Amino acid sequence: MGKVVVIGDKYTVNLFKIMGTEGQVIEDPLSLPNVILDIRKRDDIDLVLLTKDIYDPVKEKVDGIILNQKKPLITVIPSPFSEAEALNVRKMIMSALGFG
Repeated sequence: MGKVVVIGDKYTVNLFKIMGTEGQVIEDPLSLPNVILDIRKRDDIDLVLLTKDIYDPVKEKVDGIILNQKKPLITVIPSPFSEAEALNVRKMIMSALGFG
């Protein structure tokens, strides 16, 4: 079973670290594409969770990287700094299965 890695603000990353998840704090969203490229090189990671506040400013750059890979699965999660939105679970599942 592969590892889960959280990339985002210090509060979210530290919360996941308490639960035993690996994490990386990013202060500058512009560094996110390079961090993702580095993580893709690791064979031991199956899931990468990006906080929404880090992902949104570089969404266009990151989406190109995410769409062209199979492993690890990369998804966006809310953080304490992101606005609350209703989740479209059906859309998320279809996207994870490669149908959306």
